[in-house]
Amino acid sequence: MKNWDDLRYLIAVHKTGSMSAAARLLDTNPATVSRRLARLGETLGCDLFIKTPDGWVANAAITDLIDSATNFEAEIATYLNANREADTPSSGKVTVGCPPSIMSYLLYPELRDFRKTWPGISLVFNSQMFTEALGENDLILVPVRPTQGRLVVRYLGKMRLNVYAYPDSPRDGKWIGLIKQHEMHQPMQKAREIMGGRDPDFRVETLAEVVTTVQSTRLPGLMPHIAAVREPGLARFDPESRDIESQLYLCFHETRRRDPLLRAVADWVASCFTNAPAL
Repeated sequence: MKNWDDLRYLIAVHKTGSMSAAARLLDTNPATVSRRLARLGETLGCDLFIKTPDGWVANAAITDLIDSATNFEAEIATYLNANREADTPSSGKVTVGCPPSIMSYLLYPELRDFRKTWPGISLVFNSQMFTEALGENDLILVPVRPTQGRLVVRYLGKMRLNVYAYPDSPRDGKWIGLIKQHEMHQPMQKAREIMGGRDPDFRVETLAEVVTTVQSTRLPGLMPHIAAVREPGLARFDPESRDIESQLYLCFHETRRRDPLLRAVADWVASCFTNAPAL
């Protein structure tokens, strides 16, 4: 293969699931991504991706190639970061995929201390919830322990959730929940049970948005305990209801075990959980 750089485009589409997202990741345009993939496909003699409702999915015939290319990319990143650290201690970029509520109420408040300790590390945060894939992220925080992929998995702890309301919130069954993509996950199922089996009257994409919507409407809503304790007046809608406990795991590719930047960020994330008073 003469054009090894084409593998970057293959990995980017595999990670992101779309030509446009891959183009953003590589700082180019979708036409260039498509052209590079077409050239690589001609070299390999097969279609690289299959278009599905969920995005571009890799052809099973190139699974081994993607695994090899992904591992190589991760090993190169680890090598460069380790050697960069020898010259300029702990400098570089790490991308974190994480539920928005964890970012808003746990990680962002600790960024000032992070910057003091690691001034050379740049962090990029991507919002994501129920997914086991790293995608374009270096590490992810997920509520379900991944069962596939070559991932290092680190248990972080449990986040408590419940339906919270104000003293003057209506008690007529109306409430705020998450969009239907989250309907089958335990937090929404438990919230629906607390609210008498009724559908939410308002649905939003993230738990952080539930908090904002509860504040504006005064309706009860599903939210993390760590967010509810910061809002004066909020209490469990049903004082007798037990909290929903959502486990959280930190994951990254096993080829990045020795990456000093990744270790620094992973340890910082873990410390945020250890030091949190109200998870």
